[in-house]
This record gives sequence, structure tokens and C-alpha cells, in this order.
Amino acid sequence: MRYSFERSSLWRRSLAPQENDPHEEERARLRAAYLQLRNTVEPLAASIAHSLPMFTEHGIDHADALWEMASLICGEEISINPAEAFVLGGGFLFHDLGMGLASYSAAGFTLKEDPKYEDLLVGAKNRLRSIEVAANEELLEQIAYEDVVVELLRLRHAKQAERLMSQVFYTSSGQPFYLLQDVELRQFFGPQIGRIAHSHWWTVERLQKLARRQGSCPLLPPTWDVDPLKLACMLRLADAAHIDYRRAPMLLHAFRQPTGTSRDHWFFQERLLRPIVVDDRLEYTAATPFSRDEAGAWWLAFETIQLINDELRHVDALLADSGRTRFRVRSVVGADSPERLAKSIPTDGWKPIDARLRVTDTVQVISNIGGRDMYGNRPDIAIRELIANAADATKARAAYEGASKELPVTITLEQCDGEWWLEVADQGIGMRPETMVAALTDFGHSHWRSTATIEQFPGLQAKGFTPTGKFGIGFFAVFMVADEVQVRSLALGEAARSTHVLEFPRGLSDGRPLLREAEFEECLRAPGTVVRARLRHDPRTIKGIFRTTSERVSRTELLHHLITRMCAIAEVDIAIKGPDDAELQKIITANDWVDIPAVDLFRRLYWRGDRGYVFRVIYGQLEKLFIDHETRVLDDNGVTIGRAMLLSGREALDSRDFWWFGGYSGKVYVGGLESSDFPYTMGAFRGFPMTANRLRSFPVGRPENLQDWAHTQIDVACSSPWSTLGHQWIMADFVGGLGVSPDALPCAHSADRALDASALRQWLLDKSEVLLISDSDLMQFDTLSDVNGYRRSYYTHDGHGVHVPQNALIMIFFPMWVFPEEIVPSPRDERFSSNSEDGEESDAGSWWCEYGNFGAPGVVIRTIAEVWQVDVSEIIERMESLDVDEYNDKRLELATLTRGTSTRVTAFRVRRPLGGDIR
Repeated sequence: MRYSFERSSLWRRSLAPQENDPHEEERARLRAAYLQLRNTVEPLAASIAHSLPMFTEHGIDHADALWEMASLICGEEISINPAEAFVLGGGFLFHDLGMGLASYSAAGFTLKEDPKYEDLLVGAKNRLRSIEVAANEELLEQIAYEDVVVELLRLRHAKQAERLMSQVFYTSSGQPFYLLQDVELRQFFGPQIGRIAHSHWWTVERLQKLARRQGSCPLLPPTWDVDPLKLACMLRLADAAHIDYRRAPMLLHAFRQPTGTSRDHWFFQERLLRPIVVDDRLEYTAATPFSRDEAGAWWLAFETIQLINDELRHVDALLADSGRTRFRVRSVVGADSPERLAKSIPTDGWKPIDARLRVTDTVQVISNIGGRDMYGNRPDIAIRELIANAADATKARAAYEGASKELPVTITLEQCDGEWWLEVADQGIGMRPETMVAALTDFGHSHWRSTATIEQFPGLQAKGFTPTGKFGIGFFAVFMVADEVQVRSLALGEAARSTHVLEFPRGLSDGRPLLREAEFEECLRAPGTVVRARLRHDPRTIKGIFRTTSERVSRTELLHHLITRMCAIAEVDIAIKGPDDAELQKIITANDWVDIPAVDLFRRLYWRGDRGYVFRVIYGQLEKLFIDHETRVLDDNGVTIGRAMLLSGREALDSRDFWWFGGYSGKVYVGGLESSDFPYTMGAFRGFPMTANRLRSFPVGRPENLQDWAHTQIDVACSSPWSTLGHQWIMADFVGGLGVSPDALPCAHSADRALDASALRQWLLDKSEVLLISDSDLMQFDTLSDVNGYRRSYYTHDGHGVHVPQNALIMIFFPMWVFPEEIVPSPRDERFSSNSEDGEESDAGSWWCEYGNFGAPGVVIRTIAEVWQVDVSEIIERMESLDVDEYNDKRLELATLTRGTSTRVTAFRVRRPLGGDIR
């Protein structure tokens, strides 16, 4: 049987029988061994299609075709002896075998044993959950597993190829065998074949490790030595350039039915003919043009051809630099221009104009998006982002080593020669030089999600490590405040002399930072990273990191306050050293916020030492209030995810004065670092980010966790001597916005008093008509009565007291919904959805569907329906809107306490159905 590869130039010049051959016996031995090896691995190569059915052809036909592709690329002038041809052919056969599961199972190894398996599985499941929150867990697990198998086969296949030559396999009867049966050839050439096969997955720079020629095998002629670098380049280019019909046969496409990007790969490759050589360039042509519907496949072909062109250029430079004969083919026709490629691979009905998004001024974009445009006028965010990176590295090391020892993140502020310097240091996993460049110069490159990190530190995600930084942009925030930045880093497991320094001597104004080896005095003695930045402004200025010019407190006190608040619930130890500190001061112990006294937590969050007397008085009163009212938010496992209280700003304190809070909102922390406020609360919550800049976030946990906490807070607030009517009114709106029915809190106010659900039932007993008035049209004031407690009076916005009818209820018409809509959409009564789509907010059905069905308004309407013993829908249908319409002002007219004046307010009138009983 004659094989297609036997017609190739490389085969004919090396392993094929030669006339008058003085080494016929040795050549024949190599030829026979190769054919035996090919026939033995053919079933193993066929298994790739079962493991990766969506991939194009990676079986024996692909391996055979590489002889022809290598012949085409190298040309006749490249010499190759039989020993080199045997090694090269082995590389052709082995390089993709690791993409089949059979190559692992036959060796008694499963992919679940791979150290990266758990990390990839956790990442895949998290990614799938983010796409489909309500996905079936069993289905999600299966899809995630399949994704991980594909990724692991892709990542491992080259390394697995190197191991297969020495792997023992077994027949069905238990007989052992090797893929290459010639023992002596396996001993001499097996490692070389494996390494050449592995090398196709290396970078071109790494191929230089193969530069040393290998002496000839003692069984073969002395002139048959082997040049591994030449062979690795041949395999690399032949494999990259093989993208024609043979890799994507039409009938095989029909059987496998690939989808998505895989489909485009199949589609364009099944269109391409064998490439031809024009001078020193490879040219691809297509059998038929690509239509508009096939444009995606055409562009994928263009991108693939660009990659092939890059490989050819890089290999050509490597060969030239190493003093070797350069290959004939050195580039690809049309790789530099879609218009030129269309002459060889035509399109039909459209023109391939390269209209991809481009960034002309990369440095300016990074400066803008990585700075104020991303974070606003918040210079303190630069510190937060540096601490976040340092904390991630610290947590990663602890997870990887299982370490419990203290590895603090340290923040230092000092003045040197009139300049202010900020330094953030960690003892985390550190970075190798190539990682420093990738992580700190590639805007948007997430170090933690990279394959390199997964390979270097397997098991991180599986051990529960979740980085705070996920988008690869946080480091660039430092350039908002600094003109000069230096990063020193030593990777975990490396000696101190391996410390490297990445310098940005002119910030981002010079887009070329300097990477160098550290001087002796710069070397780190332990793994970790140190970022040192020269601040653009004095920290105690309006443009500085403290954003204040107050001299009531020192820069050291300001630093302590800023970092303490910013890192209040940090997941790592935090230590700082200000200009006046003699040594580092540990201010936070990892996760200690869960157990410290309420007073200590309050002081971390709301220190106001830089404010005046009035603020300090309020601060002292708030501290007492927080100590009395703070309760825990617990997740489903009983773990503390928040310590906080509900806060309206209308509580009355010891002085009997009302105060309006400012700067005392609850704080949501992402990764233990301050992110955003949580209004109408006071305290701290663990949260998750809702934006890339982490300036918008929301507490973690299920909605029910916050709801359970809200129920507890209702009990605390209602029994508190500091609870006022105004406080409870606002609290009712907030807890209703958490999906908690505020039955025990005021839901409406009559002419005489505030009513909760129970009092409202009594009030309704003698009412056959009720006026529901929007509280937004009136001003309200609470006064203290010795008889009835707090009492509310209503006024017009220009100060006239209002007479409230005895059958009227003043209530909130548009309650807040606390949860972000993308997390928990606000409730809707879909029975009235058509009203909502077609009507105005003043339409009762539309109002009820969108706003009225939850919170305090929901309590009012449902209580009316309960007392009148009718369905809620009947109440809504009988509600008359008293508002301004297209033609008239139908608002309700209320008399004021000023003779001869009145005011109009928005209202609904609802009448009890005739014959309806009062419950």
C-alpha cells in the first residue's frame, strides 16, 4: 500500500529507497520502524475525533499531510537525512495525540487527576452561572465538565505527546507493548521525538533550547546526526500552515455538525485548496467565493492566515539568527491586507474592509479609562486598588500553601527630599518577570484568570481563592495620583537574586516602562511585591489622597483613618506606617470585624476626628445608637455577612433633637475593601461588585438573608426609646423595598394618627369610601404629644397647614425598591400588565402593577380588600384616579387652615362595593 506522504519531497529525499544506496539496510530499518509506528498510532489518532468532535481533523490524515506541507515550506535546498526524517515523522504522528482521551485512559490516568482540573471546573461553573443564574445544577455540572475536558486536552496535549513514546500500553489480553516496537530506535530517538512533538506548543523564543545538534545514533551512519531546532521549526510551520480541505472534509463536517466558532473553522478550511508557493510566499486559494452569510468564516480565515504569517516570520528570524539555512517560504500572500487576500480567497456580494475597533492612542485610553474616567475624582481609590492587588496576592499564597501565618499587607506614607511617596507591599505569591509585564502593562489582562497562573499555582480556585481584582485594570489607577511608579517583585519559590523591577519613570507619559534585574539592595528577601509611587500632590490637599486641607489632624492620623475605614473588614492583616509613626502599626487583623465590639466597628467605619464640635456630638450619639441597634446579617450557613442597623435619619436622640445623617450610610465591602454605600443603614456588609470599578456593589447572600435581618431590625427599632414616627415611616419604606411586608410599621397616616396594619383595620370598619393621598404633595412635621406620643401635621409646600379629611389616608405612592433590578426585579402584578403598558402612572392598574403592590402601599390596599372582603383586583378596578389628565386637573382639593385657601393633591378614591361586608 502506498501512502500519500510517500510522494512528498522530504520523504523521497530521506526515507524512501534510493538508487545505489550504500546505507540501504539502515534506511530500510528506519522506514519500516516509521511505518510500524504510524499504523500503531492510527487508532489513537482516530480517538481525537471522539474526544473533540467539534475540532477540525487532527487524526492520521493530518499527520500524513504534514510531510507535504513541510516539503512545500522548506524547499529542496533544506537538507534532511534519514535519521532527521524519522524524528520529524515521529513528531508529525505524536504532536496531537494528547488531544484524545484514549491517550490518557490507556495510561491509567484521568483528567480529574490533573492539578488544574478543580480550578478550571470552578471557573467554568462560575462562568456558566453568570450567564444563566437559574441553571439546573446537574446540567450545569455536566456542561462545565465538558468545557473543562476540552480545555485540559488543549492545555495538556503537547506535554502528553512527549510522554507517549515511553508509555506502556496493553492489549485486550493484557500483553504490554510500546507504540514504537524497535527497542533500540525507541531508546535513541524516543526522547527526541517526544520533545520535538512537545515543542510545537512552545513559543518561538523557547525553541532556542533545541539549538544544540545531536550526535548520530551508533546504529546508523556517522553523518546522520540530528538538528532538533530545524526539525521543531519544520513541524511548527507545517502544522500551522495546514488549513486546507484535508483538515475539514465536507462529509465529515456533515456528520459532526459543528457550531459557533468551530463551525466557522470547518467552513473556511473545507473551502481552501492546497496552498502554492509564489517566490518566497505561501498563497492560499479557495474553490468558491464566500457570500455575505459566510463573512464570519472568511474573517476567521484572514486572522488564521495572519497567525501563519507571523509564525513564518518569527521562525525565519530564528533560523537566520542561529546561522541555519532559511526555509524557502517566509510569509503568506494577503496576510497584511484583507483587500489583497480577497484576490486569492474571493468574496461574493461584499468587500472585506478591515473595520475592527482600534485604539489609536493606547496610553491616553489607559490614562483615561484606568484613571478618573473609571473612578471619578477619587484619588483614594488608587490606594484601594493597590491594596486589593496586594491582598489578592496574599490570599493566593495562603490558599496555595495552606498557610496560617501572618502575611500582612503594609502601607507606608513618607516624605523624602520634599517628595511624598506611597508604598504598598505584600508577602504574596509575587510575580516572575514575564508575569509582571503581562499583568502590569497589558490593560485589561487579568493575571488571576490567565493560563500561566493556573499552571504555576494549580488548585487556587478549587481551594476557594477568589480574587477581588478580575478585570486587569486596577493597577493603572495609581497613575491618577503618581508621576513615577516602581514595582519590585519576587516570585514564590525563587531566590532573592531573582527579584525584578518594573519602572514607570514618567508615569504613563512614556508608554515604555523599564524591566530590569534588581540591584543587590533592592532584592526582596521573601516572596511578594512592593509598589512604590511618587505622589503628584501633597496628601493633605484638596487634590491629594486625603482630599482635605484640614489641619485639625496630622497626615499620619488621616492615613490611619483612611486605611482603617477602607480596610475595615479586610480578609488579610493590614499594617501602616505614617510619617510620624516610629514603626509599622497593625490596624486590622484579617476578618476580625466579625467579633470585635460594636463600638470598635463603628469607630472603624465612621471616625470624624477632623470635624467640628457639632459633628463630634452627633458622632457620639450615633455611636450609642449603633451599639444598641446593630444586629448581624447571616447567610444560609450562619456565617456573618454583615453587622448593621436600619437608619432613617429621623431618630430622636438624648437631646430630643432630630438630625439628618450625612456620611453615615452603611458601607459595602468587596474583597474586604470599601466599595459603595448602602443607604438607610449604618454598619458594614460583605458585597459583590456590580461594576468593573467596584464603586457600585450590593451585599452578598440571598435576598432572604437581608429580609431576615430586616425583620430583626423592625423588632429592635419598634422597641427602641429613640424610635420616632418619622423614623418608622422611612423604615417601613425601606424594609418594604427589601420585600418584607411592613405590617408592624406605619403604612399610612389618617387625620389623627399613624396607622400600622392592625390600626388600619380598625380605622376602616366604618368607612365605605377612602381617599388615598400621595405624601409627596405635602410637607410633614412630627410633634411630640404627652398623650399620644408623636403626631404628624401636614402643610403645603408654601407653609399652609392642611385639613386632612376624616376618610383620607396619606401614604407613600412610589415606594423604593432596594434590590438592583438585575438581581431581584421589583414585584409586578401581571394581572394589570396591560394597564402598565398602555396607561399612565396615574391609572390605578398601571400604578398597582408597577409600584403599589409591595411595601407600605401594598399593605394599605391588601388591608382594605381584607376588611371589605373583596379581592384586591376588585379594589384596583374600582379606584378612581384624581390627577391631572390630558384635559383637566382632577386632583383632590383640600382645604387649608388658612381661611379661603386650598391646595390640590394627587389621590385615588376607592369605594366599598355595594353589598360588601365589613370583616
